Amino acid sequence: MTERVRVPIDLGERSYEVVVGERLLEHSADILSPIVAGRRVFVVTDEVVRARHLHRLAPVLGEVASGYETVLIPLGERTKSFAQLEVLLNRLLDLGMDRRSVLLALGGGVVGDVAGFAAALFMRGVDFVQVPTTLMSQVDSAVGGKNAINTRHGKNLIGTFHQPRAVLNDVTVLHSLPRRELVAGYGEIVKYGLIRGERVFSWLEQHGPAALALDEQAPQQALIEAVRMGCETKGDIVAADERDQGRRAIINLGHTFAHAIETEVGYGALLHGEAVAAGLAAAAALSAKLGYCETALVERLRRHLGAVGLPERIAALATQRNWDPAALMAHMAHDKKTVGGRVAFVLLRGVGEPFVDNTVPEAAVLTVLAEECSRHNADTRR
Repeated sequence: MTERVRVPIDLGERSYEVVVGERLLEHSADILSPIVAGRRVFVVTDEVVRARHLHRLAPVLGEVASGYETVLIPLGERTKSFAQLEVLLNRLLDLGMDRRSVLLALGGGVVGDVAGFAAALFMRGVDFVQVPTTLMSQVDSAVGGKNAINTRHGKNLIGTFHQPRAVLNDVTVLHSLPRRELVAGYGEIVKYGLIRGERVFSWLEQHGPAALALDEQAPQQALIEAVRMGCETKGDIVAADERDQGRRAIINLGHTFAHAIETEVGYGALLHGEAVAAGLAAAAALSAKLGYCETALVERLRRHLGAVGLPERIAALATQRNWDPAALMAHMAHDKKTVGGRVAFVLLRGVGEPFVDNTVPEAAVLTVLAEECSRHNADTRR
C-alpha cells in the first residue's frame, strides 16, 4: 500500500475525502468500494486519458462495481458547451444509466466540469467520483463541487453545485503531462500559498521547483505536500462557504484578470494556469497601486512565478499579441463575480491577507493593465 494523505471536506451529510498519494488508481478498491459496490459505473473520459490511465483503474472497477461503461467526450475547452453536455446526457441514457448508477470523471478540468454537471442534472442528481489527471484539476476544479460550462458571454457562467463522493488525486498520473501543462497547474498552488500565509508561501518558494521536478526514481513528497496544501486550503474555504456567497470568493484571487485574458484570446488558446499566474501578478500590482500592500510583495511574487517557469505579467504570456487594456476591462464587466455593474477584485494586504473589493476605480485598473500588458516591461525583466 502506498503512502496516502487524506484531506477531509467537511460539508455535513455531503462530506467527503480527497485522497492524495502515488499509484492510487490501481490501489483504490478500499476507497471506491463503499461508493460503487453493486452499482454500475459510467467512466467519462477523453481519448488521451483513456489510453494513458484507464487500464490502471479498470481492474479495480471490475472488482468492486457490478459493471462499468466508458463514455468518451471530445478533447479541449470547447467541450464545455450546451451542445456537448446534451450529447453526453443522451449517451448516458442510451447506455441505460439510472439513478443508482455512479458517474466517474477520469480526466482534467474539462472532463471533471462536464461530467460533474451531467451528474448534477441526470435524474436530478446522481453520485459521482472525481479522478483528476492534471495538477490544475487535482488542486482546484475537482474539489468543491462547482461544475460549469462556457458560453459566448464568458467562462463558467452556467453551472451547478454538486459535490463528489470522493476525489482521488494520484500524483503518479502527473508524470504523463507535458511540462507546460504541469507548470501551468502550479499557478493555482501559488494562489493558495498567497491565500494561506507566509509559512506556506515561503515553503513554496523553497520547494516549488522540487515539487515540479517529477523524479520517477524518488518519492514525491514535495509534490504530494503541494497538492495536499492546495486541497486543504480550498476544502477549508468551501466548508465555510459552500455556495460561494462570501468567503469562498477569495479563491478567485487573480481570476478576474485571468478570465478576461482567456475570453480575449479564446478558450484553449492559453492554459488556464498561465492566465491565473498573470492574473495573480496583476492583482498584486493593483493591490500595491491602491496602497493595500508593499511593492516588494509584487516583486517577490514575480520572482517566484519566474523561478518555476510561469508568466510574470500579461505581456509574458505565450502569445504574440498586442494586448488591449480596454478590451480586457470590457470582458471583466461580464465576469460572473460582477454584481450591479461593479467588478469584484480579490486583492492582497499581504501574504495571507486576501480580501474582496468592488469599489476599485476603473482608472486604476486600466493603469495596471497598461503596465502589465506592456511588452517593454516584460522585456526589461529578462
